[in-house]
Amino acid sequence: FQDFSYDDSKVEFNVDAPNGVVMEGYLFKRASNAFKTWNRRWFSIQNSQLVYQKKLKDVLTVVVEDLRLCTVKPCEDIERRFCFEVVSPTKSCMLQADSEKLRQAWIQAVQASIASAYRESPDSYYIE
Repeated sequence: FQDFSYDDSKVEFNVDAPNGVVMEGYLFKRASNAFKTWNRRWFSIQNSQLVYQKKLKDVLTVVVEDLRLCTVKPCEDIERRFCFEVVSPTKSCMLQADSEKLRQAWIQAVQASIASAYRESPDSYYIE
């Protein structure tokens, strides 16, 4: 079981992880409400989805249903450092990592998941 302690070695991600979890760790998420508050949540990328939990064993909240429809980009022009944005057709999600190294790792993990989701999808022969 994962413990929710901060562990910098968790930066490597594995697109072919046996449990389907490509990467996981704490990120700050900017609320989409009027207050735009930031909350620390345990995020993971699994089964081509971006999900988070408020606390361990909590119900999973799906941020992004299908990463194939997403883009991810670093954000420099906001009030916080190490931020990046995951943009889907229906919404965008502003996230903040604890360091530049972690931000890069999350961006790469999302991009790798997008790529692997395309490889795994049964309708990929349309893309040839």
